[in-house]
Amino acid sequence: MDATEWLGLRATHNPTRYWLPVTPPISAGSAFLFGGCGLGAAVAALETTTGRPLVWATAQYLSYAPVGAVMDLDVHVAVAGRRTTQARAVGHVGDEEILTVNAALGRRDFDLVEQWPTPPPVREPDRCPEREQAHGIESVGTRLEQRWALAPDGGEGPTGHGRGRVCVWAREPDGLDASAAALAILGDWVPMGLGTAAGGGISSNSLDNTLRVLEVRPTDWFLLEIEPAGIRHGFGHGQLRIWHPDGSLMAIASQSVIVRRRRPDGASRPPRRLVDKLRADRT
Repeated sequence: MDATEWLGLRATHNPTRYWLPVTPPISAGSAFLFGGCGLGAAVAALETTTGRPLVWATAQYLSYAPVGAVMDLDVHVAVAGRRTTQARAVGHVGDEEILTVNAALGRRDFDLVEQWPTPPPVREPDRCPEREQAHGIESVGTRLEQRWALAPDGGEGPTGHGRGRVCVWAREPDGLDASAAALAILGDWVPMGLGTAAGGGISSNSLDNTLRVLEVRPTDWFLLEIEPAGIRHGFGHGQLRIWHPDGSLMAIASQSVIVRRRRPDGASRPPRRLVDKLRADRT
């Protein structure tokens, strides 16, 4: 299944406008649109409109799109050169802007290919324990199979890769084709890494999400190497590498988030007043 179908993104008669029903399977905690799904939908719309593959995209999250809303996505092409296009996509629910995505797309003929980082040593997915989803709430997390990617010989940290370093295998059991949009969805797990590294008890909401794509390659399993950097003054920061099982680096993601103490019921939700406002605007 391609990411457009997986997300439920739909085209309109206008080649630069798309719409995305916000449903529980692409949500965070059945409450609001999962940030990576918003970026993934924007990436799919940008690639479709420009006819070029993604190089880089960054999303700034401005508000929340609650489950039950419909987010419109408008693509604006700023510059279309011979090899590179610079464009942006703006997602909104009614008059409320939800996210803005700036991006570069294209391909250049160039004979130098290099990769300097190396993947972390991990056990194969079938030798790693399942990462259980908390609370049983339908969300993008319950739609993905995730396994703690353990180091072969153990070590420090939650998955044995050093203090504050978290490694997770991820896949969509029913099949999700590798694409830049799929990588955008998987790149939004820095908050999970922050919470795991901090020992639990916190939740977070993304301020941004940046994706840099090296190469999209077919695979069932994706290895997420999450490196939380730290938490200060109520904000957290970190980065994530997405690896192919053969050791090829597919993409790099980075995020900054608002950090909160987790609610007694364990849910991670935005301030209630913002969701109530959005719902009121639609009625």
